[in-house]
Amino acid sequence: MKKNILLLISLLVSFAAKSQFGINTPNPQTLLHIDGAKDNPITGIPSTLQQSNDFVVTSAGNVGIGTISPAAKLHTTGNMVLGTSLPSSGALGYGTVVRNNTTGELRTASSNSGNNFMFNSITYQLDNVNGDYISNFNTNIDSAQYDLIIVGNSFNPATGIGLSNSNSGTFDPENIFTFQQGSTWRLSADYRGANTTNASNGSWTIHCLVINKTFTNSLGTITTNMGGNQNSSVSSPSGL
Repeated sequence: MKKNILLLISLLVSFAAKSQFGINTPNPQTLLHIDGAKDNPITGIPSTLQQSNDFVVTSAGNVGIGTISPAAKLHTTGNMVLGTSLPSSGALGYGTVVRNNTTGELRTASSNSGNNFMFNSITYQLDNVNGDYISNFNTNIDSAQYDLIIVGNSFNPATGIGLSNSNSGTFDPENIFTFQQGSTWRLSADYRGANTTNASNGSWTIHCLVINKTFTNSLGTITTNMGGNQNSSVSSPSGL
């Protein structure tokens, strides 16, 4: 019993003197350093392979698994396993965790406004437009942080009768799209070559998805000369 007490006192004195405590290693690199495989060198810094089975706690309170230099409160170089958990079942208030592909750091996806949802839906009800024509409707959605995608729409003439035109009884199909101008997303909608009956003003209903750009990757623009043909092909976009 006396020997055990002396051994414990010796360990505590050694720990206090070094301010570092090692398990399976006489060469601790941090406040607490556990060498799982007991394969670290007696002196010097363990290699990347030797660190792969180590567990450390630094004086800053960072925990490293597989690394002796954790860059965050929890830093692991291997895979993590998350057990089964209850589904959110559509409940609100859940954020999305994303990974920085360069540093590996996990963060909560969010915009400058604090919105932390991957997908947002919105409907624009635009009444009393100029006939059937919307040239430039500013949504004031930040195009640097979000992508705006139209997923559905409908047009209702004020008279309830329909559209008229002077193009030999036909008119061009619906032309509706989003575009960027300045730093925001805009909407444009029109039946080219047509107008509402009696030139009355109509209403557009435009359903959109607003997607956090953290989750999108622009593959650029592919320009192809079709050579006057109906069919053609290109290489798969770089990055897919």
